[in-house]
Amino acid sequence: MIPLNQKLSPTVFRDRRNRLADLLEKKKLDGYFFSSPADLYYLTGFQSEGFYGLATGRGMWLFVSALLAGQVRESAPGCRLVMGKRLSLSVETLMKKFRFRRVGFDPDQLIYRLGDVLKKKGLVPSPNVLEELRIVKGVEELALLRRACRITAQTVADLIPRVRLGQTERELAWRVADQFHQRGAVGIGFDLIAAVGSNTALPHHIPGEARLAKGSPVLFDVGCRVGAYRSDLTRSFYYGKIPSIYRRVHAIVAAAQKAGMDQVKPGSTGGRVDGATRGVIHRAGYGKQFVHSTGHGVGIDIHEPPWMRPKNPGVLAPGMVLTVEPGIYLPGRFGVRIEDTLLVTADGHERLTVE
Repeated sequence: MIPLNQKLSPTVFRDRRNRLADLLEKKKLDGYFFSSPADLYYLTGFQSEGFYGLATGRGMWLFVSALLAGQVRESAPGCRLVMGKRLSLSVETLMKKFRFRRVGFDPDQLIYRLGDVLKKKGLVPSPNVLEELRIVKGVEELALLRRACRITAQTVADLIPRVRLGQTERELAWRVADQFHQRGAVGIGFDLIAAVGSNTALPHHIPGEARLAKGSPVLFDVGCRVGAYRSDLTRSFYYGKIPSIYRRVHAIVAAAQKAGMDQVKPGSTGGRVDGATRGVIHRAGYGKQFVHSTGHGVGIDIHEPPWMRPKNPGVLAPGMVLTVEPGIYLPGRFGVRIEDTLLVTADGHERLTVE
């Protein structure tokens, strides 16, 4: 097993670039221009914003400022660095020098002005070719994801019995983050959600100064980061005597999540998973109170393919990591969401957010 927080080995990144080169050839592309920090980390091992990359069958060029050059050179062996020129001109120069005629880029990841400039230099807007590589996790990636998920599940399980009257949402979120650090995570996976009272009915609530009162719903939506990989987990519970309506809604959401998780297996689709959770909630009379999709992939990004959305045709395969997180939200009263992170296996799935 990989020691906690250990970086992936350089051979992992070289292998990824080689597989990408084969994929570019199949798609009849001479190269692909990358701007997403997650994509660039996936290919180089350097985790930072402020640089770009051009991957080709002849190698990978990184366009960096002098401020980053030393770190990039050390962290991304096997990549060639380009410094000191305007980005679009540097890309154009390489295309002419090596006669790259068809170079793609993801227009959804760029501000309009840069995308427009790249098109004028001869680049072609095209779907991100890395998606089909990143969507299936390798052995070393899964080791880090498992650690992140276990830390998250253990933290929440330990903290739930320890919440106390008068604690603010900010304090609860801080306690989660502190436990992540003590357990060896390198940071939080996203902006943590801790909600109490009627704020639990806000799916993406920002923790504030609301205090925990007796007889109050509570919701944690949290995740940490181990290496470059993230986790995602949501738990909903009640502090004090549980009202019958809360108990009923919680049971419906739990049943919906189980129905969705039962559909997480090879050959199933994101739409089928979503339909299973949504069907349970709809039949219980709360269809209009389920206001988001059922789930998403988790990896270097907290939201990435595959997507558990209505009618999504994307087919699940072993090695994919995703969430199942149905919810019911009653504005002004309370909300319930239950979320786990799962790995698709050869014969079904494995729940990674276990204690």
